[in-house]
Amino acid sequence: MKEQIIERMNSYFEERIAECDRRGRELSKDGRGDETVFERIKANVYDIFRTVLAAADKACGGDEEKVCRFYIDRLEKIPSGWVTSYENARKHDDAVKMQIESIKLDTVAEIREYFNKISEEA
Repeated sequence: MKEQIIERMNSYFEERIAECDRRGRELSKDGRGDETVFERIKANVYDIFRTVLAAADKACGGDEEKVCRFYIDRLEKIPSGWVTSYENARKHDDAVKMQIESIKLDTVAEIREYFNKISEEA
């Protein structure tokens, strides 16, 4: 089962990163620089959590339950800094920083939702 979750997550990450890259190229061609950057940010978040999944698998020695706990823990801990950054940006009326942090948080919420879905199915 663990292999199935990891394979599905890796496929998910590959698809999402490829989509962000494709969309980023289209936006860049249209001269939409800010939106191009936003797609890169999303792709980076997907890549971060793809790397975390590989680390979870390696660190937990194949124990499915431990891999899931490790990964869920990181899905909570890593974005906590982004929440803080968002709140600080909000206090200082920094709309650009708020947008960036919001993209990161929305992306990780999507990852968490997909991970929970496939974990329940496995």
